[in-house]
Amino acid sequence: MSMIAKNNGNTNVDRLPGGVYTAISSAIIDIGLQESKQFEKTQRKFMLIWNVVDEEIEINGEKLPRTISKEYSFSLHEKSRLRIDLQAWRGKIFTDDELQGFDLLNILNRACQMQIILEEKNGKTFNSVASIMALAKGQVVQNLASEDIYHFDLENQETWKNWEKIPNWIKDKIKLAKNYEESGLKEYVEQYEEEIKKQENNDNLLAPADDLPF
Repeated sequence: MSMIAKNNGNTNVDRLPGGVYTAISSAIIDIGLQESKQFEKTQRKFMLIWNVVDEEIEINGEKLPRTISKEYSFSLHEKSRLRIDLQAWRGKIFTDDELQGFDLLNILNRACQMQIILEEKNGKTFNSVASIMALAKGQVVQNLASEDIYHFDLENQETWKNWEKIPNWIKDKIKLAKNYEESGLKEYVEQYEEEIKKQENNDNLLAPADDLPF
């Protein structure tokens, strides 16, 4: 199955002040079949990630693009958040043909404006996307480099090579998906993590003598 919608974290990072920002979509990550205990149903969902223009964060001395994400279901029902946001972003409503199957990869590397707010939950403050809008008339935003955009489809093994690019907190959500094991992704991830451990062990064995703990 492709990335089609149909009609049917790091807690130590300073938060952005609430306001309107320009952002470019940089990743679409399928997080699989997620169970909602609140609504007692299971839906296939994905995370959409944007790079916030002219905003950076510093982690371990390295400056990285500031990102923000939002979770959606693969639904273009008239009341779905995905449909509402995409229509506001595009500045036009979906045609009947588009509602039969809209390829979400079309929105990768596309710029928008967004209202970012500060929210508090369980004693933690975080940023969230309150609304999305089209760019202002005449506004031009440079696209991201091709290596800075990616997508991950749990049902498309060719995209699994992008697993290493996915933020850890989103990886944790994927591992909770109802189809995580049956898709074959669980086996792939276990092999990937085993290879990472081997590399780390080899690096430790090759460490200079001055770094040895004795």
